[in-house]
Amino acid sequence: MTSATTLSHRLETDTDNVAFSRNNEIWTYGRLASEIERLGRGLVERGIRPGDRVALHMANLPELIVAYHACFRVGAIAAPLNIRFKTAELRPLLQRLQPALYVGQAALYNQVAPIESSTLGSNCRFVVDGSANDSRVQLWTGLFAERNGQPLRAALDANAPAVLLTTFGTTGQPKFVTHTLATLANTAELFEHRDLDSDQIVALFCPMMHASGLFTMLASIRLGAPFVLIERFQPDTILDAIERHRCTWFAGLPFMLAALLERQRACERDVNSLRTCIVCGDVCPRWLEEQFSSIFGVPLRSIWASTEDAGSLTYSLQSGP
Repeated sequence: MTSATTLSHRLETDTDNVAFSRNNEIWTYGRLASEIERLGRGLVERGIRPGDRVALHMANLPELIVAYHACFRVGAIAAPLNIRFKTAELRPLLQRLQPALYVGQAALYNQVAPIESSTLGSNCRFVVDGSANDSRVQLWTGLFAERNGQPLRAALDANAPAVLLTTFGTTGQPKFVTHTLATLANTAELFEHRDLDSDQIVALFCPMMHASGLFTMLASIRLGAPFVLIERFQPDTILDAIERHRCTWFAGLPFMLAALLERQRACERDVNSLRTCIVCGDVCPRWLEEQFSSIFGVPLRSIWASTEDAGSLTYSLQSGP
């Protein structure tokens, strides 16, 4: 099975099963596959070719999942942008990317509007929701092909760049980390060793513009674990979702887990469905490890890894120093 097929296998075989939910909206694998196919064909019709870069600028929305996979389907390179960046930070990134297409949220577009047309063409700016009060901006629905078109039959190179993730490392300056369909597929499969499978229900609140959220999303689809998509990190929203949907698995940064701990103490929810809680991205203080386990009833499993090394460098029950 090729890497490209590995990433999309679930979409093609489990059409009636739930891929994810958001608020009261259910997305089956079949619905997701259909949207990906239509957007992929639309991108090809628009002239997007393998190697072209597509800037993605949005929080955790269904449209981001569709856009990622459509890029993978046609060989375009998905380039997610940090939604906290201002124009001064986005300009040099976009100058380096020279994207063939920008797809973002209307609420974030103000940070992109001043970017020169020499960097971001006037006819390649699309938003997924609302209007951006800019005559150059179009709705992304215009990117979709007709429903009854010929299916995509792209020959993909599993070792070609598929996504560019920004990371700071120790330099303080954002740099791009390249992943291919092969490394993305291998990363998704590694989540089996983090107790992720079709019996889990994932609370996905880490941003999919970063490695942690993106890899969790891809792994959940690859392994058939339905997930609850949470647009932004809001502790009360997450705890409510865990209680309502009986979520069993999540991963988050230490500051996120500290906030969840504080809000759970302030307003207790029924979170006894949780089975696997992973802390990543930074050192987890011992006090947080101990208090989280006491309040939530499950231990924190610590992952040390990096954007470049998608697989964990260490993975254990010990999260503190």
